[in-house]
Amino acid sequence: MHIHHEKDFALLVLGDPPMAIDAGLIVGPLFDRRHPGPVDTLAPEDQAKIRASQGRHLVERFWGGYVAFLRTDDGIDLLRAPLGDLACLYVHQAPRTWVASDIGLLKRTGLAPFATDWAMIAQHLAWPYLRGSWTCLEKLMALPSGHKLQSSMTGVRMAPLWSPWVFTDPARRLTRDDHVEKIARAVTNSVATLTGHWGRPVLLLSGGLDSSILAAALARHDNDLLTLYTRDPIGDERSYAAQVAAHVDRPLIEARREVSEIHPLRSAAGALPWPARRLFEQETMRQVNIAAAAHDATALMTGGGGDNVFCALQSAAPVADRLLVEGPGPGMLDTARELSALASAPMPTVLRSAVAKAMPWRRRSIARPDHAYLSDEAKARAGASPPAHPWLTPPSLPLPGVAGHIRLLALAQSFSEGRDPAAAIPTILPLLAQPVVEACLAVPSWLWFEKGRNRALARRAFAPHLPRAIVERRSKGTPDSFQGEIFEHHHATLRDMLLGGALADQGLIDLPRLTRVFSGSVPMAPPDVGSLLRLVDVEAWLRSAPGRHE
Repeated sequence: MHIHHEKDFALLVLGDPPMAIDAGLIVGPLFDRRHPGPVDTLAPEDQAKIRASQGRHLVERFWGGYVAFLRTDDGIDLLRAPLGDLACLYVHQAPRTWVASDIGLLKRTGLAPFATDWAMIAQHLAWPYLRGSWTCLEKLMALPSGHKLQSSMTGVRMAPLWSPWVFTDPARRLTRDDHVEKIARAVTNSVATLTGHWGRPVLLLSGGLDSSILAAALARHDNDLLTLYTRDPIGDERSYAAQVAAHVDRPLIEARREVSEIHPLRSAAGALPWPARRLFEQETMRQVNIAAAAHDATALMTGGGGDNVFCALQSAAPVADRLLVEGPGPGMLDTARELSALASAPMPTVLRSAVAKAMPWRRRSIARPDHAYLSDEAKARAGASPPAHPWLTPPSLPLPGVAGHIRLLALAQSFSEGRDPAAAIPTILPLLAQPVVEACLAVPSWLWFEKGRNRALARRAFAPHLPRAIVERRSKGTPDSFQGEIFEHHHATLRDMLLGGALADQGLIDLPRLTRVFSGSVPMAPPDVGSLLRLVDVEAWLRSAPGRHE
C-alpha cells in the first residue's frame, strides 16, 4: 500500500508504487514507443514536455495501462491512457471528486450503494458492446480511454487527448509493404513489452488468425498455449491450434468446455459497473486458471479485438473509400472483386452498395442497435441513437470504410473494459495496444482485402512465421455451439431468471416472445441464442450489481 497526500489531493495505491514525475504521479504500467520494455523513470526532458503540453506528450510518446495525475494551476487533471487497461471510475460530490480503478475501492469511501440506472440498462441492452463515460449505476461515471478529467473547485469536465480519427489521414500514403512492416513491428514489440511486464503468459489459441499471430510473436518468449473445444465439432478447433503449436514448437494444452461448470446466476461482471462479461467466459476463465496454476503462468493473453483492429468489415465501404479517394477506375474494381469474393456477392451488388455508401448523406458512423427480445418499452428508453461516444462523432463527411473501421474499434473496447480488476490472472490484449491500433488506422481500408480474404496485411506480416493453412484460412470458430449447450443444459434456470427477473419487472424484455422460446415452439438459430444469453448476462449482473450489495 502506497499513500501520497497533499493539501487538496490524496492518492492510495495498492500494488506497485506510482511513478513520481515533475508534473505529478503516474499509476500503472508505462511503456516507451522508442524501445520495448517498461519505463521506471522519465528523463527530465520528457517530464518537462509532459508539463508544458498538459499531458499530450505522454499520450504521443508513451503507451500502456496507466492513469496519470497531473498538477495544474487550477487543480488536478487525470489522464487515462489511450486504450489503457486500468479503469478510472469517478463520482463528483462538490467540492470533492472520488476516483478509483474499481467499485470495490469506491465502496470503502462510503459512497456505495449506487442505484441501478435503468435508462442505461436499456441502452446497454440495445448497444451491448459500446462503452463510454456512462455506467449502469447512478452517479458513477467512467473516464474513457485517451481522455483527461479536469477537476477543480468549480467541478469536473472531460476533454479528449487522443482520437482514432487523427491517424486516418488518406494524404499520408505508404506502400503496402511499408504498412506490413509497421504492423509486424508494432505487434511484435507490443507482445514483447507486455510479456516483459506481466510475466509468463498462457495464450488462448483458437487456431484462428488473430491468436495465431500472437503465438508467432510469442515464439521467442516462454509461454503456454491453451485451446478450448466443445463436444460439437463446430466448436472444436484443435486441428488448427495443433498446426500452430507445432510450427512455433510449443506444447499445446487441450481442455474441453464443460457446460456443467456454468452457473447462470453468477455474473462474471460482478465487480464491474456494467454487464460487460458473457456467461460462457466463466468456463474460459476456469480452464485458464487451471492451466496457469499447472504451468506457473502469470497472465492470460488473447487475440480479442483482432477482427476489429485488422478492419474485418463486412460491407462495401472499402470500395466506396477507393472510389472517393482515387475515383472510378481499375483500383476500385479490384477492391470490388475482392469484396465480392469475400462476401460471395455479385459484383453489381457490391458496386451499387459502394456507390450508395459514397453519397454524402450516407457517410456517417452510427452503431446499429440490437433489439432482439427487447420490449417496445426498452426500445423507447434506449432511443434511436447510441449513447454518446467520442469516436462515433466523425469529422464532416468521413470515408465510409474509415468510419466503419473506427466503429469496430469502439465496439472492441468491450474487451478491454470487461476485464475484472481483481482477477488473479490479468488478461492481456496485445492487438488492442495503442501502437498496434495506430499502425492499423493508418492503412487505407481497401488494402485490408486481398485474394478474397480480409485482414490481408496482418496475414502478410506474419506469413513467414505461420503455417500456410492458417494464413490462408477463411473460416473462424465461434462459441455458438457452447452457447447452445448452455441454453439446453440450464434451460429451466434461464427461463426462471428471465421470465421472473428484474428485466421483466421493468418491462424491458418481450415476455410473450420469450415465453414461446422457452416453450420450445420457436426454433433457435445461434444468433438468437447469443442474444437471449446476453439478457441472462444482464439479469445475473443486476442480481449482483457491485454497488448495491454489502
